[in-house]
Amino acid sequence: MARTRDEALHATRRQDILAAAARVFKAKGFHLARTEDICAEAGLSAGTLFRHFPDKRSMIAAIADDEFERLRSEIAQLSTKEGILWLTQITAEELEQLIEPKGFELGTDSWLELARDGEGRKRLLAVDQTLRQMISRQLEQGMAEGWIRESVDSDGTAAILLALFSGLQLGSEVGLAVNTKATACAIADLFGGLLVSRSSSTNSEP
Repeated sequence: MARTRDEALHATRRQDILAAAARVFKAKGFHLARTEDICAEAGLSAGTLFRHFPDKRSMIAAIADDEFERLRSEIAQLSTKEGILWLTQITAEELEQLIEPKGFELGTDSWLELARDGEGRKRLLAVDQTLRQMISRQLEQGMAEGWIRESVDSDGTAAILLALFSGLQLGSEVGLAVNTKATACAIADLFGGLLVSRSSSTNSEP
């Protein structure tokens, strides 16, 4: 029982540190952020922080890994027949919920810093490839089942769709104004164009 409590405390403190680090990185930038700032933001001592993470780079890597897992979960939900059909009739309110900042809200500066690091760049590329493959496989399955047009280029379309949602989420995170009503209509038309027909696809068996 004591070990379970210790593990729970460790996990909670780890998340507290990462959340504090993400806020400091976003406010000050990765290079100007100090471990003292992160300790103060988390309300923890330096000793506690260093027991979990040896330096800032290990923190940003851990934040990125958690964000990658969240993205995989979101794309997995959208990369289904039900998800694609939902996108053909998405509303402005649903789009707002889809692109609203979630997770740690790691700033653009930190993502760029991660991309400049060799190992970080490898992780970014691997996740990007995984997400594209998830979407591409579902499009190919849809073509095989007859509800996605056979002329659709699955790999190219997957790249465009991933870039679309990544861009919308990034814009939301940095505070850019998004006309959700117009954008939702455009997304519905875009995804509707992938289908053989909306009526036959909606009425067909999953």
